[in-house]
Amino acid sequence: MPDPYVARLLDYNVWANRELLRFVATLPETALDATTTAGVFGTVRQTLEHMLSSELLYERYLERLSREGVIRPEHPSLPELQAIAAASATNLSRIVNALPDPAEKMQLRDGLRSAGTIFVQLLSHSAEHRTHVCTILGSLGHRLPELDSWSHGIFVNGDDWPEEWGEEPADRMVWYEARSGLAP
Repeated sequence: MPDPYVARLLDYNVWANRELLRFVATLPETALDATTTAGVFGTVRQTLEHMLSSELLYERYLERLSREGVIRPEHPSLPELQAIAAASATNLSRIVNALPDPAEKMQLRDGLRSAGTIFVQLLSHSAEHRTHVCTILGSLGHRLPELDSWSHGIFVNGDDWPEEWGEEPADRMVWYEARSGLAP
């Protein structure tokens, strides 16, 4: 049985990635190649590809697999990015029950790292790069989806509705999708 806190962290990561990709899919294709002048990894496309491919790589380290098989398309389309995210979500749900001891050392190309360090990097790295993508899109004037862990708790896990958001709607997901620009 996985640690419920670890499972929640992984669930949050998968949810935030999925919701960000859902949001990006509502934008013009040109948004994938947008960037800002400083403080971010690259374009939206480059950042998402780096983030999602890195997740697969870190997961494979945690599974003690090699780098072989990590797909890193040079200029991925949105469907390719979504496929990488789906593969990552599948892998994360599989490894949560089989994580090695956090102190176990693993050889990476730049030295020995503990499994715990790799796990923390997996999650913090993704959060940083989701922030980069939101910085780029926000600078272009897009209203961004609610992707923080509070929102995950409210929309996925049924946490209390915040008073400052007004009266609780009958359907939270309809409200979320409308607020995040995901409503059809």
